[in-house]
Amino acid sequence: MNRVQLSAAAWRTEGDAHDALAKGLAFPGYYGRNLDALHDCLTELGDTQLVIENCALAARRIEKWPGFLAVFFDSALENPRLQIRLLPGNGDYGD
Repeated sequence: MNRVQLSAAAWRTEGDAHDALAKGLAFPGYYGRNLDALHDCLTELGDTQLVIENCALAARRIEKWPGFLAVFFDSALENPRLQIRLLPGNGDYGD
């Protein structure tokens, strides 16, 4: 299983999240950087465990974070080869 570990600590915008996910998961160059495209790419992944740390920061900074959560949940339900772990972080963010 391919394990991809990302930190949302530096994500300040929806674009930051899309960029990090696209790079970390090696999405194709035509990735549309929106929630529908994210869902499409996640449901097409092979055996992958995606771990995202510091999600509490993303929740505070990114207005559409609830949409990301819905896509993560729905994609994992549709793709049995995808595991997603969302970790809140340690709370010591300094911002």
